[in-house]
Amino acid sequence: MSQETLTVRLKKIHCYQNDEHRYDDVFILHNKKQIWPVDKRHEDVGIGTYDMMVDIKGLIPMEPVVLEIWDHDTFSPNDLYGKVTFVPGFPAGVPYSVDMVPNSEKEIARYMIDWEVVAE
Repeated sequence: MSQETLTVRLKKIHCYQNDEHRYDDVFILHNKKQIWPVDKRHEDVGIGTYDMMVDIKGLIPMEPVVLEIWDHDTFSPNDLYGKVTFVPGFPAGVPYSVDMVPNSEKEIARYMIDWEVVAE
């Protein structure tokens, strides 16, 4: 008997405070794989709201999902800004938002992600 799985759609990312001067070079990992942006190494993110529209498939209902928000650096190691954790369940189509938990007390970047379970 196979277990039912869910698809979660990441809809938007909100930057309330960026770490860099003008914008952060953001990318997002799930299970150590980059899921956003889809077609490039990073997205230039300043204060504001950005569309994501990324589906994460095969999630188990009521099991925590952890996403890591990173800053891409060209000449030094990438910086982990923080993580967002949420627990997908039912019903589908209900919008949720989750704030990033900063990686350290010194981290000034502040992000939030909007998501929902997709009806299949």
